[in-house]
Amino acid sequence: MIITNKQGLPAPLVALLARDFYTKGASQYSVTELMSPPKIRRMREQYDDEIEIDATDLIASQLGTFMHGKLEGKVVEGYLNEERIFHSIDGVTISGQIDIQEHTDDGIVIIDYKFVKAWSIQQHLAGKKDEWNIQLNIYKWLVETVKKQKVCGLKICATSKDWSARMVNQEHYPQAPAVMIDIPMWDSVTTETYVRKRLDMHRFAKQAHEFGEELQPCTDEERWINETIYAVKREGRKTAIRVFKSIEEATELAEKEKGYVEERKGEPVRCAGNFCGDSKWCKQYQGELSETQ
Repeated sequence: MIITNKQGLPAPLVALLARDFYTKGASQYSVTELMSPPKIRRMREQYDDEIEIDATDLIASQLGTFMHGKLEGKVVEGYLNEERIFHSIDGVTISGQIDIQEHTDDGIVIIDYKFVKAWSIQQHLAGKKDEWNIQLNIYKWLVETVKKQKVCGLKICATSKDWSARMVNQEHYPQAPAVMIDIPMWDSVTTETYVRKRLDMHRFAKQAHEFGEELQPCTDEERWINETIYAVKREGRKTAIRVFKSIEEATELAEKEKGYVEERKGEPVRCAGNFCGDSKWCKQYQGELSETQ
């Protein structure tokens, strides 16, 4: 990966931002890697020497990393910080690093820190973001399978990096800069079935990649596609009168207002923002861009 410095930041800051603090230990997959689209992992491996990222784009993720480092050093009785647990399935080792394990009379409560934008919290609370549910339930499965200890609760400690008191009336907006979110728990069979399915997907993607075959396309969910919305507009007015998720509702209002409906198609946020790092070489995304031009 090539780290650029387009803003001319001081060299010590760039060196700090470019440093990779992450390690998954002696495992083939971390929990987050297991959850990520197999196509992204294989393409990142293929184009690693060509992928460019500016130092400024590393700030947000590294701030979370630095906070994790600070929290790891804070020892409080009854809490276990930053334990990485390993488990092998069919010869493949996966691992997960759990931020906090709180020991209670009823069992262990797993807590995961998230340093994100308020939008991510809203998406989760609206039921549009399953990653946190999946991640913590895999951690639960690891604790119960490897450590043989009961897990009685799963929680996210979500800190919003752009929280604003003026936005608290929005639907699902966090009511404070940091909030606790309960995560529903799965049974062990459901979780292990998910883990095995993901391992199979990554295995097939690796084999396809080695033989030069086309990789399985990323799903809409994996690409973070926004909803398509319908704006009711009128000639001579720059802004929309109202925006709807339903074409029927938009059409009804447009007829009353003697206006028209403008369809605003949802876009794949992960691709458009190049959050995967591979969009430049992705046939799936580049093909879609060609069709719209």
